[in-house]
Amino acid sequence: MARSPHERPAPVDLTSADVVLAGTQELLPVLRAAAVRAGIDAARMRVVGVDDPPDPDETWDATLAVIAVRRPGDDPAFHRAQAAAESIDPLLAPGAVRVVVTVSGLTRLAPKLERTLTSEVLHQIGVASAWSGFRRPFRGMRMRLGLAGLRASGVRVFRISIGT
Repeated sequence: MARSPHERPAPVDLTSADVVLAGTQELLPVLRAAAVRAGIDAARMRVVGVDDPPDPDETWDATLAVIAVRRPGDDPAFHRAQAAAESIDPLLAPGAVRVVVTVSGLTRLAPKLERTLTSEVLHQIGVASAWSGFRRPFRGMRMRLGLAGLRASGVRVFRISIGT
């Protein structure tokens, strides 16, 4: 059975892309620092708290959204991330890449962990905007070890899409 055609997002150029960063208040400074480290211009960055969503009438055409949510106890972080993605949907272009970072309630993001997290988010952006499966960025041994370290410390990174 053939798969239905899947429309892939356009490649994201971080030097010229409009970016929305959404997250809980304690993770927003980490997101901002990681975005600047990745080369995103601060003038093209929009920072939104998950607890205080943007105005429903406000629109923006961002091609990338990074959502960071802390997982306190039994609260499912995926549902919080999905709700945050839906609340910032008016700020995003139709084919925008949405990368979600969930952090365990006990995890403290050390600087080395922040750098590993930045490289994993950049990898997810590259994978999401690759034109085909053969042109996807390769995850080398160093990146695999970094991802294993992130998972062991309670940090998960994944992409989501909102149904159209």
